[in-house]
Amino acid sequence: MTTPTRQPPIINAPWPVAIFAVVLVAAHLVRILLPDAWQNVAFFYGALFPERFWSSAEAPSLSGLPAYSGVLEAFLPLIASAFLHGDWMHVILNAAFLVALAKPLLELFRRVWPGREPGASGLLLALFLFAQLTSSLVYLAANYPGGGAAVGASGGISGLLAAVLLLREGPDRWLLSRRFLGTSALFVVANALFAVIGPSLLGAGIAWQAHVGGYIGGALFMRGVLWQMQAGPA
Repeated sequence: MTTPTRQPPIINAPWPVAIFAVVLVAAHLVRILLPDAWQNVAFFYGALFPERFWSSAEAPSLSGLPAYSGVLEAFLPLIASAFLHGDWMHVILNAAFLVALAKPLLELFRRVWPGREPGASGLLLALFLFAQLTSSLVYLAANYPGGGAAVGASGGISGLLAAVLLLREGPDRWLLSRRFLGTSALFVVANALFAVIGPSLLGAGIAWQAHVGGYIGGALFMRGVLWQMQAGPA
């Protein structure tokens, strides 16, 4: 008598990673189901508008969009833009990359600091959010005094990619190791090229500066995590 084998799940990912990917997809679904007026509100407050960030009441933007009214309204899209996507292909690709990259990172955090849940998942979320924040800041700096609105979780996911690549180098290697620098240079060049050919392939612009900013943020954050790994659990 043979014992029936259990088929592995389609998405073999830790539940916090799977939930995060579902949140991205669900946020897009909720937005497109809203009435048009509410969709516009979500985009107005959640998307990252460089011209709104850099303009003021004394120096309005050229397009006529109002400046952010305060610190909170200006800070919100730095993070909230990760949960807005242009279309289904955009959000599904980001969710797929999120699962692929976040899974090995969370598994590492759980091995190094066993019993730290929800701490390990919180650390992974902090990595993503820090990368998304640096992604937004670099995009704003590269688009002064104005540029197209940016949406999507690609900045945070670029940070996860940097963390995975840095993890490959080992905890005793620095950011300036030859292999990591070479891989990083290829990432920057590929994003710059994709920014040129992306609109004709995808029908939308590519915020490549945001990807680079997120990559830098993820590398810096992960370098700190690796230092903590060397020091041992607290």
